[in-house]
Amino acid sequence: MTVIPLHAHLRRPSGAERRFQPADLARPAHPEGASEPSRRAHAIAEWLETLFGGTPDALCRGSRVALGRSDGAANDPDLELLDLPAPRDVLAALVAMAEGVRKKALVPFAGVPLEMALLRRGASVLVSLYHTEAAPDVLVLDRRVPLEAALASTGRALSAIEPGAHTRLLARAGELDIVEERDTGVSATRQRGGVLDDPGERETLAFGFEAAIFPSQEIPRDGVSHADVHAMLFGGQLWAWVRGRRVTLVRSGPVLLAVQRMVSAIGALVTAWEEDRALHVRLRSGSFLVGVRRDRKDAREVALTLGCEDDGAITIPALAIEDACMPVLRVAAEVLRALVTVDRSQGRNLRIASLREQVRRLRRIVRARTKQVGFTNDDPDRVRSMTMALESEPPRPIAREERTPGSLRFASRWNVVIDGLDATTTYFCGDRLVLSNERRVLALHRDDGQCLWQHEGPAQSAFLAESTIVRLGADGTVEIREIATGELVHRVRLAPRVGGAPMGVFVGGGNMPPIGLVAEGRDRLAAIDLRTGELRFRYTARSPGTFRLRRAGRLVLAVNGDAHMDAIDVVSGEVVWRCSVPAKLCLTPTTHGPTAIAVSGEPGRGDATLYGIDLPTGELVYRQPLAGPVAAAPQMLDQHLVVSLTGARRGVLASHDPASGELRWAIPDPGVGTGGGMVSTDHAIYVNASSGKLVALDPQTGDTLFARVLSNPVTDDVPRKLTPLVRGGALFVPSAAVHVLRPRDGSAIGAAPPCELVPDSLHVDERGWMYVAEESGHLVALAPVQALRLVTGRS
Repeated sequence: MTVIPLHAHLRRPSGAERRFQPADLARPAHPEGASEPSRRAHAIAEWLETLFGGTPDALCRGSRVALGRSDGAANDPDLELLDLPAPRDVLAALVAMAEGVRKKALVPFAGVPLEMALLRRGASVLVSLYHTEAAPDVLVLDRRVPLEAALASTGRALSAIEPGAHTRLLARAGELDIVEERDTGVSATRQRGGVLDDPGERETLAFGFEAAIFPSQEIPRDGVSHADVHAMLFGGQLWAWVRGRRVTLVRSGPVLLAVQRMVSAIGALVTAWEEDRALHVRLRSGSFLVGVRRDRKDAREVALTLGCEDDGAITIPALAIEDACMPVLRVAAEVLRALVTVDRSQGRNLRIASLREQVRRLRRIVRARTKQVGFTNDDPDRVRSMTMALESEPPRPIAREERTPGSLRFASRWNVVIDGLDATTTYFCGDRLVLSNERRVLALHRDDGQCLWQHEGPAQSAFLAESTIVRLGADGTVEIREIATGELVHRVRLAPRVGGAPMGVFVGGGNMPPIGLVAEGRDRLAAIDLRTGELRFRYTARSPGTFRLRRAGRLVLAVNGDAHMDAIDVVSGEVVWRCSVPAKLCLTPTTHGPTAIAVSGEPGRGDATLYGIDLPTGELVYRQPLAGPVAAAPQMLDQHLVVSLTGARRGVLASHDPASGELRWAIPDPGVGTGGGMVSTDHAIYVNASSGKLVALDPQTGDTLFARVLSNPVTDDVPRKLTPLVRGGALFVPSAAVHVLRPRDGSAIGAAPPCELVPDSLHVDERGWMYVAEESGHLVALAPVQALRLVTGRS
């Protein structure tokens, strides 16, 4: 391999630089008689020396650098290409500055996340080189280079790297007259903020800063926002006050980069706090160092390390989480405010906007978690009367095993094809099936599949509400139609859903008005009276997120990813109580009698905790740590609270006492955590796994009663919904096909005729008819066939 050490071609300037002349572009940039690779290397080495004072390590692959072709000629396998800024872009920017057209230019690298900034200052140009990753590092900052020398060396480098190309640009550079610009020494605006004087012992931690910020000399174009890392590299000083002691963090350098690293460390701490896990992180920016350590997942205190290489670091132990976060976020907000005050155009800098939004988001989270926002209900008797129905009947009726039929045979009665069928919005309503998709809604008679009514109209989601179907559009439109006739009853306009798909639930009925609760905007729920189409109330969450709702009598339990659960009176809209916990609540809660049950944590992230909350009062009944991250929302199956957890090797399926949270049994997860469906009878809990295996578990011990393989996980398709159904003493299990089994032992009762459909949606009516829908658009009705048996006897 031909390797040419770049340092062999670097020359150190001696004396004043020679003034630029158009002939300089044609002056040989290499020793006489040198080889082509050597001439190219010499030109690039001189160019890098002029701009950067040498070769930054970030441009080198190893200690020795090989230069290759970049002119589109035949590739030489013995040469390796060096990552460089595009000389044509650099020369074009310098020419524009020499002509007085531009004051500043940013030139990104193609191969590595680096960027070069050029800033005109009189007869010179200030050159900076830095990384453009999330945490930028500065390699060269504001190196003053004579504009003439920069033009000459860049032109020669371009001619050497791409000989014969860009002739017009080179000719323009050779013929230009540099527009004189008096170096007015654009004065920096001094900004000071934070805590400037010793706060004494009253504050454990505080920060102060002083910065010299140059206003932008370029007029921003309307409607254009850009990412400008160079604007964040203004110099200054940063210090911390630690229990009355001043600690220097940045003596003279980019203050905002150090602040950004502190915000990143605080962001990691807040995430660990939300996920209730330990943390140890150390970050650097130049000589600045910040570290955060949280030893235990339930710790309310952390250790914060701050310092710089020149003056050493200091560690503050036993610092409350909010006392570590808020001073950092406060000084970050002040530094950003100082920058935008001096240079208003930085309000459109995408880097600044992103950091400012991160600071605001973290401040909201910390304030919400430290402020005592939870409250209990002062009138529990009123709520207790609302939820009496919960105590008299279980939230999910248990399927009682009936006499199992001897054998069953099914025959196809009718089938239809519906373009764009959505298995999640296929409903069985009395004598008809109602189907809604993105383009239409229609009803089919269950006996013959005849279309009873059909209406065109876009919708992304739908839900049933007694005698109506409610369809939700992406633009915030809500349509309410009668199931009997398909007639449009009301059309309501809400704000479009932001940050998630449209969603809604029916929460009225019985002795309450029929109410549809629909998510709108980023953080609101709108309650619509389905009789009139009028709004009854709007509920606004404390922070934006995805709503998870559970009906509990007259209450709706609402979580949306923060650390709170709200109990909303669906008639009045009043928040009856709010329960706050030290971790995120992201999964749909469930109920058991007078107890609301929630699991903290996000699926697959951080150890979860089980919480039991008294429904009438909102008081915490129990807190039960779980043995790992949760995989799915908890489910109530008769008297058993079943929770699926993820593990390092294999998940765990656990049963808890819903009244106390105590663990009853735990077994290797048969498939619930990977999307399996569950149903229970008084005899067993059935798990239908996506692997094609059906497992029956003893509800009291978790022991396996039987297991049966129904499909091949490699070759067979998996239905969208895997929840089995219990009807008429038979177990209907959706897999690659529908299997009809005896609940006691899993033996086959009967089978549907050969059918190519994957049962993405399965309904079984009281007659034993099966309605199988596949998202390809096919829907088939299968009915049991009467079987005749020969009965022998004595005459």
